[in-house]
Amino acid sequence: MTTSPSVLSRLVGDIIALIREHRRAFIGLHLAYLALFGVGILATLLVPELRPGGLGALQDDAGAGGLGGVIGDAYRSGNVALAAIVTFGVNLLSASLLQTTVPSLVIPFLGVVITVARGLSWGVLFTPVGAEDATFLIHWVTLVIEGAAYVFVGFAAWVHGRMFLQPQRHGFETRRAGYVGGLVATLKLYLVVIVLLVIGAVYEAFTVIHLIA
Repeated sequence: MTTSPSVLSRLVGDIIALIREHRRAFIGLHLAYLALFGVGILATLLVPELRPGGLGALQDDAGAGGLGGVIGDAYRSGNVALAAIVTFGVNLLSASLLQTTVPSLVIPFLGVVITVARGLSWGVLFTPVGAEDATFLIHWVTLVIEGAAYVFVGFAAWVHGRMFLQPQRHGFETRRAGYVGGLVATLKLYLVVIVLLVIGAVYEAFTVIHLIA
């Protein structure tokens, strides 16, 4: 008697299948993100005035209102679990869903543009050029983890757009079916996003509270 594969194993298999099917876009998006991140760093090297405080500005913004204030309060509490939960919530709900995925559901592929633009802005904001903060390498681990998550969000926007605009190519009869199929694919890819953002949030909360603050 054979045992059917678990739900998780099926999800992992579906995610791998999506990456294989859209491997050129997957690789291209990663390369574009890294390239524009490098362009942002180069820009601050050529025009230092572009650098708005860099990594050191993160602590200065802790007292700001809105989400910055919420995040700052969580980190000032010294509670790693609270800081990690708040960080994860903001990164998932705001940076991923509201800023990238939702716009892509209205304008196909917009999330791809937003993702590579984030790479450029992060290159400027988090450049090590002229950094006085000796702990910037600790921050960069956070950038790598969270950056990988956001690239997956952008990749999900690509997959959704392709399924919506070219439904027959992906096994759907209509664009409406392709749109729904793209939503399902997006939800599956968000499994990777969530895992990466959890890891990034825990790492960031622990290092900022215990190693940097």
